[in-house]
Amino acid sequence: MKSHMLGFHAVLLLWLLVSSSMQEYDLNLSGCLTTSNTKVPQRNLVSYTHQHKPLFPVDAVRFLTIRHKVICSDPSSPWAKKSMKYLDAKNKPRPVSNNAASQSSTSVIGTDLNEDTFG
Repeated sequence: MKSHMLGFHAVLLLWLLVSSSMQEYDLNLSGCLTTSNTKVPQRNLVSYTHQHKPLFPVDAVRFLTIRHKVICSDPSSPWAKKSMKYLDAKNKPRPVSNNAASQSSTSVIGTDLNEDTFG
């Protein structure tokens, strides 16, 4: 009898874990119904996406935070514009400079260009 109850509790716990994780997943995929004036520090933002009418009820910018929360903002608000610029700059791929490329190639070759080898 105790083993049946233990099995039942294990299945119940597993079901609760799966259902709660699926609810969070669904929340992140659903669209914004309204926008808010919520502002978080930009360092806590990970990414953003746009949503547009008529596919969604409102035009909004959906910001994803480091804690996996979604903030729905008005795309014309100053905070949203500033935060989008911040994330664009943060996530922009940086080109490799010639100086960095030559330093990495010298470490691969193993030669030190600071020596007076070249006379």
